[in-house]
Amino acid sequence: ATRDTMVFAAVDTVVLKPFVPVEVYRASRFVYTEKFGNVMITLPDAGKKKYSVQFFKENRAPLFEIKDIHSSSLVIDKTNFIRSGWYWFELYEEGKLKERHKFFIPKDF
Repeated sequence: ATRDTMVFAAVDTVVLKPFVPVEVYRASRFVYTEKFGNVMITLPDAGKKKYSVQFFKENRAPLFEIKDIHSSSLVIDKTNFIRSGWYWFELYEEGKLKERHKFFIPKDF
């Protein structure tokens, strides 16, 4: 079952309009921007497990990587991301991909 729509364009013509879902953005629980635009990394069990994170530009070109995160809370200054816009990240736990998501760095006022 799909959510596509069929409508009559004329008596003998039916038009199929494919359903295009609206993308709803939900921030990550682990990597997100805080109120000043800096990037927060929050890992509740960082002392017990090995975490790493890779950051990418919007076009998925590599930007930089943090290999060993030992702190449960880490702030990365927004100036490390060159300019405002969308950035992707990949968060790894014990070498396995835990989350792939994006966040937005706002412009300064």
